[in-house]
Amino acid sequence: MTAEASWQLGVDWQVKEEVEPQTVKLNWWMTPRWGVRSHYLWAKEELSFAAIYLPQKQAAYNSYIGLGVRDVLGTSQLPIKEKIELTAGLELRLDRMVHGFSTALECRLVTANLVGEPNQLTPFFGISLNYGFAPASNQTRYKVNDADLYLLAKLIRAEAEGEPYWGQVAVGAVVMNRVKSKQFPNTIYEVIYQPRQFSCLPKLATIEPNADSLQAARDALAGKDPSQGALYYYNPRLASREGARFFETADLKRTIIIGNHQFFK
Repeated sequence: MTAEASWQLGVDWQVKEEVEPQTVKLNWWMTPRWGVRSHYLWAKEELSFAAIYLPQKQAAYNSYIGLGVRDVLGTSQLPIKEKIELTAGLELRLDRMVHGFSTALECRLVTANLVGEPNQLTPFFGISLNYGFAPASNQTRYKVNDADLYLLAKLIRAEAEGEPYWGQVAVGAVVMNRVKSKQFPNTIYEVIYQPRQFSCLPKLATIEPNADSLQAARDALAGKDPSQGALYYYNPRLASREGARFFETADLKRTIIIGNHQFFK
């Protein structure tokens, strides 16, 4: 997810004697780590709401926990204190296969289930399929042409070839974040060729993009940002002494580590 608001639509299948679809849900991610969820169990006409938090956010997967209230419509006629629900899950992104999709393993249960008290709100354990999207206003406003795509893909290959795919997208996202930032030039070309920024510049004259770097550039241009809003990154194993000193002394916050790269803003 980007730093801006985004949404997910999903369907849950409960795992019991048979795996069957059970609920539809809508997640509203207000920040990269916090969101609000509603899900509706159509067989029982049961609507629930929860706050969701991502304690571990990686490029390819997230773990998440949540706290909410089940059956807000009052179908069960239980008091609120008996409808407090805990959620835990692990989400795997499927973007490399199907853009925008993810799948998750999830468990939901009311607190009474934890201590073995009888409760008509049974636990849920199952799998889900989700589709994520951002409103059009969240997409980059920078007008992209083929030359931008080609140049960004060249930079990604030169800077991040051999890194995990989402690490390559993150490098492209740093360029796009700089384009949108008042601290840097406002075109892809000027950001990439700004003096003393990217150590790979000598390679750009001869390197050609490959399939991975082209797709990573497309994802970055479309607004994907595994870097979580980063404006800087470096590889501690390859950084010059001057570069390493900058990251050790600058007042920057590390957003994520993907492969050999550390990202900062």
